[in-house]
Amino acid sequence: MSLSATRLTCYALLSAIEEDLRLRIEVALYGLPLEEVLGEERLSSSVDRLSRDQGTVSTPSLADLLPYVDFSDSFEILNSAVKKLEPREAEFIKGKTGLLQKLIPVRNRVAHTRPLDFDDLPIVLDVVKQFSKSPDIDTPRCDQVLAELERDPSFVLGLEIRFPDVPADSTVRHNLPIPDFDETGFVGRKSNVRSLIRTMRGSYPVISLVGDGGVGKTSLALKAAYEILDSPDSPFDAIVWTTAKNSLLTAGEIKRIQGAVKDSLGLLRVAAEELGGKGANTDPMREVLEYMQHFKVLLILDNLETVLDARLREFLRELPNGSKVLITSRIGVGAMEIPIRVEPLEKGEAVSLLRSLSKIRNVQALQNVPPSVIDGIVDKTSAHPLYIKWFVSVVQSGRRPEDALRSGLLLDYCMSNVYKFISETGKLVLRSMQSLAGAHNQAELAYLNELDVKQLQAAVLELITTNFVLMRTVKAGNAVVTEYELSEFALNYLEKHNPVSEEEQRWLQERNAGLFAYGEQIALKSTRDRYDANSLDVRGAKDFSVAAKLLEALSLIYRRETGIALEIIQDAQELSPDYHECFRVEAMARIASHNLHGANSAFEKALELNSDGSALNWFYGRFLINDFGQPQSGLKYLQRAAALDPASSTIRIEIAKTHQQMGSGRQARDVCLSLLKSPETAPEIKSRVLEIYVKSAMSAAGKLYGGGEYAACLEVLEEIKDSLESLPGVTSDDLVRDRVNYARSLSRGVRLKTSDKYLGQAATQINISLARWLGVSSNEGADRAYGTVKMLQSERGFGFVRPADGGQDVFFHATDFRPVEEFKQVREGSEISYQKTMKSGKSRAVEVWLVER
Repeated sequence: MSLSATRLTCYALLSAIEEDLRLRIEVALYGLPLEEVLGEERLSSSVDRLSRDQGTVSTPSLADLLPYVDFSDSFEILNSAVKKLEPREAEFIKGKTGLLQKLIPVRNRVAHTRPLDFDDLPIVLDVVKQFSKSPDIDTPRCDQVLAELERDPSFVLGLEIRFPDVPADSTVRHNLPIPDFDETGFVGRKSNVRSLIRTMRGSYPVISLVGDGGVGKTSLALKAAYEILDSPDSPFDAIVWTTAKNSLLTAGEIKRIQGAVKDSLGLLRVAAEELGGKGANTDPMREVLEYMQHFKVLLILDNLETVLDARLREFLRELPNGSKVLITSRIGVGAMEIPIRVEPLEKGEAVSLLRSLSKIRNVQALQNVPPSVIDGIVDKTSAHPLYIKWFVSVVQSGRRPEDALRSGLLLDYCMSNVYKFISETGKLVLRSMQSLAGAHNQAELAYLNELDVKQLQAAVLELITTNFVLMRTVKAGNAVVTEYELSEFALNYLEKHNPVSEEEQRWLQERNAGLFAYGEQIALKSTRDRYDANSLDVRGAKDFSVAAKLLEALSLIYRRETGIALEIIQDAQELSPDYHECFRVEAMARIASHNLHGANSAFEKALELNSDGSALNWFYGRFLINDFGQPQSGLKYLQRAAALDPASSTIRIEIAKTHQQMGSGRQARDVCLSLLKSPETAPEIKSRVLEIYVKSAMSAAGKLYGGGEYAACLEVLEEIKDSLESLPGVTSDDLVRDRVNYARSLSRGVRLKTSDKYLGQAATQINISLARWLGVSSNEGADRAYGTVKMLQSERGFGFVRPADGGQDVFFHATDFRPVEEFKQVREGSEISYQKTMKSGKSRAVEVWLVER
């Protein structure tokens, strides 16, 4: 799939006019109840869409909801609020409502990645300009986008198409690509499209489009397939696209495309994977036939002439009823299909294509020429769409139209002349793509060529419009990743006429190797500890260059240079807007600069791109808990992270701590016990978990004891005893041992305070068992007491502790802590243990330990 600059420009303009209309609604209807502004039905649907997109929002504002209101509703709301608008503004919007309605089908095609019509961009541009030029309405966003398009049209390449009010595509399952006519929209051939659709809905199981190379067979097949896809009565459950294109025409020969499908078995294997997912399909032909028997499938086989063999003919003969095959080929398959000959464009259609391309690319040399000259050009190109596109590219590069038509080998001549007028920066990017085969994203190309974002995007736009480079999009999690690749014709032309010098190739390859080595180090660190804030989740080699930028930003964040860090992060986001770590690192920078709402927004953008990342859910959960004051929401993200990575003890420890923080001690202890009893938990982790467990249990036991609930207190102490006895070999530190001593103290207290014989015996047995676990006698340590800091004078170095078993408050001094430095960590409410002594007739705590930091 590839997205053209035309589609992205339409999106930028449509988004601008929508934002301006929403702004007019906010200004004119400010302060009115939402029900009055939107109406009950619109309010309900927009709240539902907002909730599906961002989660439940407790009290959404009008600004929150307007992006989720249908586009047509926005100008209907304004038209119904004439009394709130200036008279001239109200009259203007009413008069332009018909124009706004023309944008609705265009918007649908842009939003759902459907093929554009040839006049879509002119329509959108005309409407936006009319709004921008009018003195009757304020349109700041339209003004801004038009100015930006005038100054730097390449800025649209960094956009991601997203309309919040448009639901996910629920049509027939398909993998249809965006066709190469997306730049101009589909021109002409309306009768051909209607005829092909009728044939595909008929009784013929196999239909073939046959014609010369470059005549438009693939475009016609895609246009018809999309029409069927969007029809309310589509006869198919799935539409599967495969291509066997494996060669290209150069000046004097046909060259093979590396990695192309080589035979019918490979073509059917691709189809099987599209239908059933990648797997061990030992007989892809049988697998595809089975799918086509159980489901009504339209299978499109593009450029079939390269793999036509006996196996494929057998496959076509065995097609089950209901499913169909559409073929594009330069030669017919045989008597088993109904062939449809694809001829060149009609003269008028070819003229429309030529003029439309000239206007979109702003080729002045072709925009004002007499009709007779245009007719002559179309005749010279034989009205082949591919030839016309290349011809416009040549003239766009600066050559005279008559010079462009003198060569017998039009494509080779076009390439040569286009290349001569490509900028030096564009040629630099071309050489890097020649030297390093395959698809590249903007970040890679910027790094390899040492270009900043604006320079790179301008060069890429130039190469796309001259057909040297193709832009493709691939799915990566929730994101759509944009990549750039040399076109087939361009690659062969460049290798023949403009090869890269050995010295430059070596430099580029060494630079790429260095980046790859550094990127592997980043990826290795992530695999070792993905929950370290300095680790970056790298999806593959294409993220290495952006990951290097983000590491630089992280270093600046820790040096508290967040302003510079955010500039680097912004560059990274523009180069790779689909990479979730760009936004996660932005969140870290926002936290460091105390912009918590900005951090939350950055996390939400990251999760839109990678909702299934366990580390990302972990980081966001901890942010909500520790920084944003939403522990309940944060816990849900931690639990999602645990579901995505069930083997991680790090996540489960954090879940236990969060439960404890929220006062859910029982849940905290359950999580800890499952970790302690799991043979998969490392010994050093168990020691840490044991500390959390005993702390949580003793907190509960202490509260029950203080409330006089002695039986319930003993139940918790019994649980502690049983748990410790079931965990042989788990290392315990001084804090754990002190808390166990605290448990013994409570058991002794229960024994003294209760007259229930059974409870007294149980308390005695618990004390004995815990003493045995500690390796001491049942009477040892009985002189230590426990309590909570009631009052603290940090600067003066003293405070008072409230004993856990009741009684008068006890004085303590900083010098009584062991070690003394621990006093700095004491807070009111901290738990401490101590030995009680008398000094000057008053109780005093000595040998004080901090139990809970």
